[in-house]
Amino acid sequence: MLLHIRSREEYPVAFLALHPPDMNQLHDWNEAFDWSIYFGKARVEVYKMVLRGNDVIQGVIALERKEDHIWVHLIESIPEQRKEFKRIGLHLLALACKRSIELGFEGAVALQSKTSPKLMQYYARVIGATHVGGGLFVIDETVAERLIMLYLS
Repeated sequence: MLLHIRSREEYPVAFLALHPPDMNQLHDWNEAFDWSIYFGKARVEVYKMVLRGNDVIQGVIALERKEDHIWVHLIESIPEQRKEFKRIGLHLLALACKRSIELGFEGAVALQSKTSPKLMQYYARVIGATHVGGGLFVIDETVAERLIMLYLS
């Protein structure tokens, strides 16, 4: 459940496939990210996260099925000036972990962090991902199960 920043109420989420018409909602997000490059790519799945019963996109994630893990190409939440909820990234990473388990990869997920030291500390301390060097982080089965339990159950 996403936590509303002001009211502290929790709201259930839904994950849906991201489609080209959804790009209209993302036009004022980080301009460096072109989500459309992932459409139609083999082994890549792109999901949007919305509140159940609401079509405002809160976050987006692009995942690729590798031989033995899920690779997170890109993960992004709604721009700060419009953000009303906490835990967006946690929910998106929990989805990546869930897909990894569904595909038989035992929750193994890998991603390349942006260079922000604050974000890298977040991945290590809050999420529990292991930094293996150069900004590359991995999530193992134990961490994956915890994220799924906390954010998707």
